[in-house]
Amino acid sequence: MQKILTIQTLKIYLLLSFSLLLSACVVTPLEQDNINDPALQKIHHAFAETITQAFNDPNEEWTSGWLGNMWVNFHEGKQRGLCYQWKYRIHAGVKDTVHAQGWELTGIVINQGADGEHHAVIVYDPTRIKPEQLVSANTAQPVFVLDAWRRGQPDIYPVSEWLKLARHQYVPAKLIDIN
Repeated sequence: MQKILTIQTLKIYLLLSFSLLLSACVVTPLEQDNINDPALQKIHHAFAETITQAFNDPNEEWTSGWLGNMWVNFHEGKQRGLCYQWKYRIHAGVKDTVHAQGWELTGIVINQGADGEHHAVIVYDPTRIKPEQLVSANTAQPVFVLDAWRRGQPDIYPVSEWLKLARHQYVPAKLIDIN
């Protein structure tokens, strides 16, 4: 009976994952060639290196996306890939580069404690925007979300675009300290 429930649960997760994949096709991350800000280019490079290091880490097995979540939740051991795990790994990997550029970083979460809770890292230029304005920043402001969870890639989104990726917004996005 346990095995049947597990197979049925996996089928439901696969269908859900496919529908979520289709619903998230509207918003795309910034293309590396379209990143014009020199500071953000360096941050992107550190972000990409951090992901490469995570996937090459012999002590951890990293996955991404909804299917990765299922893998991590159904297997024990060194499996990693939940969004909050990516948040901590990315934060640690890019922090020095972000600070060297004169930028700041922290965590961001949407739907905290509700269905669709999602965590990532937010980076910004504090000389051009105040921390209390980050969540409501428009695409022209230097506020970007680093989100490796979705594809296991160094995906960077303007915060206003990243917020559109949520299926539903039950709990507004907020900053969370991860230092």
